[in-house]
Amino acid sequence: MENVKIVATDLDGTFFDSQRQVNQEKFAYILTRFDEQNRHMVIATGNDKPRVDSFFEPFVGRFDYVINNGAQVFTREQTLLNMFHFNHAQLRFLTKYLDAKDYQWRIGVIYNGVNDSYMLKAQQNQGDLYEDSLWYFPNLKHIQTIDEIPDNETIIKLTFALPLADVQSLMREMTTNYSDKFHITTSGYGSVDIMPAGANKASGLEVLLNHYQVTASQLMTFGDGLNDLEMLNLAKYPYVMPNGDEFLLNSFPHAHANNDHDGVLDTIINTLQL
Repeated sequence: MENVKIVATDLDGTFFDSQRQVNQEKFAYILTRFDEQNRHMVIATGNDKPRVDSFFEPFVGRFDYVINNGAQVFTREQTLLNMFHFNHAQLRFLTKYLDAKDYQWRIGVIYNGVNDSYMLKAQQNQGDLYEDSLWYFPNLKHIQTIDEIPDNETIIKLTFALPLADVQSLMREMTTNYSDKFHITTSGYGSVDIMPAGANKASGLEVLLNHYQVTASQLMTFGDGLNDLEMLNLAKYPYVMPNGDEFLLNSFPHAHANNDHDGVLDTIINTLQL
């Protein structure tokens, strides 16, 4: 696998252990070896850039970004290469569409923007996972209507959480009726992300592949959830975590260990003979 030039990994359930930690010593070793070998590490996640930078503060500048499930792509030098975003008409449509659903929200709809993230006051404190959402969005702003989102804000993703049965039915409905306008995906655990059509981790990685003038035959990817499916299909060397989604486990090779035992790091070290 000497030809591998880019390695991309999901975070939750993949790179992170159950405490949302990573073996920093091993990660630093891999990044140093990658620098020596002209390889690139990519964080490919549903999280936004401020959260990724806070997770990996000691390593900022040493990895590239495919974030918000592919809606934004940055180089390690912090250059924005690509961004999908909603227009106001799309936001109005999605707000009305989701508001009409009789869901038992686990986390209400968060409008994830470039500058800030927003939630309607009507959904504040709703759901058993609301407090968990504040870990990902510590500066979440609560608004009366989406008209209060500032004019200079750009919304790139809607994210929320539902019971699993509702996730499945919503994904079927939106994929059947609105796939030309929106891309809906899940990382599991009831979480749902909606982005503009064309935004996914694979399309984000293709931007980086073109930027660095390499091909998918030189790409290795790691994931555990269905929001990783496209990038696993894209790569010549895909790996699913042993703790991952059953469909993925039946479709792709497995990483050498699960996320609680440095599975991504050890697979990289072993397969690339670092």
